[in-house]
Amino acid sequence: MNRILVFTPPEDHRLRAVGLAAALARKTGASLVLVRVLEESASWSSGPAATESERKLRTLLVDRETRALAEIADSLRSGAADAPEITIEVRWGVPWDVVIELVEQRSCDLVIKPARGLSHSGRVFFGATALHLFRRCPCPVWVVGDDGNLPQKVLVSIDPSEDQTRREMASKLLEWGDAVRAASGAEVEIASAWQAPGAEALKEIFDGAELDAFVKDAFERAEKGLGSIIRESRSGPAVLRCHLLEGSARELIPDFAEDRGFDLVIVGTLGRTGIAAEILGETAELILRGVRCSVLTVSPSHRSPWDRGD
Repeated sequence: MNRILVFTPPEDHRLRAVGLAAALARKTGASLVLVRVLEESASWSSGPAATESERKLRTLLVDRETRALAEIADSLRSGAADAPEITIEVRWGVPWDVVIELVEQRSCDLVIKPARGLSHSGRVFFGATALHLFRRCPCPVWVVGDDGNLPQKVLVSIDPSEDQTRREMASKLLEWGDAVRAASGAEVEIASAWQAPGAEALKEIFDGAELDAFVKDAFERAEKGLGSIIRESRSGPAVLRCHLLEGSARELIPDFAEDRGFDLVIVGTLGRTGIAAEILGETAELILRGVRCSVLTVSPSHRSPWDRGD
């Protein structure tokens, strides 16, 4: 992990994303890019049509936010022998477009941003910026929940299917889980959901023994798939526990993570491009909307954390 982009909006007074990113940078040697985005008012003119007052206001706002980020950077450097290299960026534009552009320009390995807050039910609330980044960002996105501490318990949600594409995605998720473990000292566990598809319908034509055999076969295939994924992954030996949960991942993973006190869930997204990039993946989206802790999303197109950037 070479470079971490930190999206740090002014409303994040507790600097959750900055605190987490700085802790990761100190452990990994990564540099930080602190980013703040100014959004234009629809009533403002731009370019040559801008009035003198509008130009002065733009300059004032950029200067103010630049000073704010400089103060944050100075506080991270102050008295710290292991302080990371820090650069700052203040730009005008749409937040997710600016972040994606900077990720591509700077070859960032990870984006960290704070969640908008917690909903009335206590679940993490993801705003438009987070959802756009989940769908389109060219590197993994870590959205920080209620605090900016390094995680202590990490849950990696993987599909136990033997489908090759899903296996490759599972391996990448385990690599990111191992990278987080190496940087934080966290315990890493795996949760995989399995189902016997059509079991309810088959009750009409199967006797009890036949149905039990059908369900047992589905479980054994999931168990075999999960076991082979772990054995083939370079990160498998670092996993503390594995859990095979019967049912739907979108329903089980959020509750399991909450019940067991995990403070980070790592989940895979579709990672498609073009029009399909607007589809996050139903299972992933429902897991994300159900969790009460920080999340790290990884897509098939993202680099391994062990790859070296440019």
